[in-house]
Amino acid sequence: MKEANRFYSSLGLLIILNVIIKPLWIFGIDRQVQNVVGTAVYGNFFSLFNFSIVFSFLLDWGLTNYFNRQLAVNQESFVTKAGHFLSIKLLFALLYAFVVLSIAWLSGVTQWNLLLGVILIQVLTSLFLFFRSIVTARQWFNTDAWLSVVDKVLMIVLCGSVLYLPAVAGRITIQIYLLVQITCTALAVAIVLTVLLRRGIHFSFTINSLLNKQVLKPALPFAIIVLLMSVHYRLDGFLLARMHKNGAYEAGIYAGAYRLLDAANMAGYLLASFLLPYIARQWSEGKNIDKVILNSRHLLMVFSAAIITTVIFLAPWIQQLLYHNNDINAIMVLQWCLPALAGYSLVQVYGTVMTANGQVVQFCYIVLLCVILNIVLNLLLIPEWGAMACCMAALISQGICGIATMLYVQKKSGINIHFRSLLMYIFIAASLGGFYYWASVTAINKWILIIGGGLFTVAAAILFKLVDIRKWRNILTQQNL
Repeated sequence: MKEANRFYSSLGLLIILNVIIKPLWIFGIDRQVQNVVGTAVYGNFFSLFNFSIVFSFLLDWGLTNYFNRQLAVNQESFVTKAGHFLSIKLLFALLYAFVVLSIAWLSGVTQWNLLLGVILIQVLTSLFLFFRSIVTARQWFNTDAWLSVVDKVLMIVLCGSVLYLPAVAGRITIQIYLLVQITCTALAVAIVLTVLLRRGIHFSFTINSLLNKQVLKPALPFAIIVLLMSVHYRLDGFLLARMHKNGAYEAGIYAGAYRLLDAANMAGYLLASFLLPYIARQWSEGKNIDKVILNSRHLLMVFSAAIITTVIFLAPWIQQLLYHNNDINAIMVLQWCLPALAGYSLVQVYGTVMTANGQVVQFCYIVLLCVILNIVLNLLLIPEWGAMACCMAALISQGICGIATMLYVQKKSGINIHFRSLLMYIFIAASLGGFYYWASVTAINKWILIIGGGLFTVAAAILFKLVDIRKWRNILTQQNL
């Protein structure tokens, strides 16, 4: 119980920090950069950034997830191998840069300055995530909660100064934006490395470790998962810019909607980063994890239902608020893009369970089938439908992936799905939609409407016992948070 309480309290801190910081970064900085540099210019950056992420598995080959899981299960003997894993990752960084540059040249990419910048960002981000994986595997969850926002805090301060003080720093360009991102990510790497060194984690480098088959072979399934998930999440933006006749602009529109999806999925990503080492440890010790998994799903799915319904009904107002236009195409893309969040959330919970329990190969098969479906749909639909094609493909493939992982975990691990709660999610979304529809004809201020929708969602979740506020409050009190 004590470990579960510590998990929940640290998760609460992580969510609070990210709810405060990440929206400031996404909507105060990244969104504003798109508004300043223009939709098409940002669309080109978005497509290349996604392209760099697709091949980011070459930076890691699943080593971070594998190392995180092994260190969580067997900390004392495995922590000495940190330097070996880091040695391998540095070698992979060279391979990654070579492959991305080569494929970009074959694909006809011409914005080499942008591409080199995003490659460097991916290398630094990979190192940052690797160092953070050591923090979570050692169960230093509170420390990781603060580290999870350090790069964005730096971006808000540095990039915000450039963006909102043009008289002092000059008008921001996409090149300046890239340079600031590189600087902030490098500083974040230095900070987390300092934390590890001060806590007694040391890195010993040996040449023999670079080709250690005993490390690479078991990590390979994790590498395949990273590749497949990257393709599933990011390839569509690159295909859109290359296949549509007005690709840069369509990619910019899609980037605007995807920004909200990515921001909303942040909760699931953060939860998964905590769940992986926690479930691996509990599973290895034969402890029951049903309640933690079910509560995690409740939290994400209720949140997803509220976000999806709000965006569908308030999309015109959101588009005007964020991007200062009433583009009908952009509004429709927004409405079709966010529903994929439900599939994302299920994958974050049950995909993490499969990874933590060692069912990585089976997870690979499920994701592979969904990736093939996603690519086929994009190839068929993008030339005519543009950004809408990406939304429809993601909605279908992500939904199937989420349901498939949930059913597999229930069948193989015996974890209860609790079908009654699935109906509750739908009821909450439908009721919230009815509330928005009723309020739309009464000319209520949209901010008040959103607050009312949030309160309605929380009340419904508590009423249906999907969220136990008293339990969370007691846990946080016990942990002095």
